[in-house]
Amino acid sequence: MVTGNEDGAHHCISEMASAACDIGFTVPGQAWTYWSKGPGHGDEEYLTSDDTRWSVTTGQAAAQNLHTVARALSAVPMKAPPS
Repeated sequence: MVTGNEDGAHHCISEMASAACDIGFTVPGQAWTYWSKGPGHGDEEYLTSDDTRWSVTTGQAAAQNLHTVARALSAVPMKAPPS
């Protein structure tokens, strides 16, 4: 999970996911979330709002996707690539 606003969130997530894949981890799609209520001036929305529905549902989707892929890989593990 990346906190803050959307600026750079996708970049941070892609760098971390790419690094994890490079060393052998599986990163399923939509396995991450970040807080974003849009850019703008003034206080960040996450500091001034009680509306957490998007964050909760996106976090739940990420957890579900991670769990589903983990169960699939547990049932049918991938072999290590040849060295």
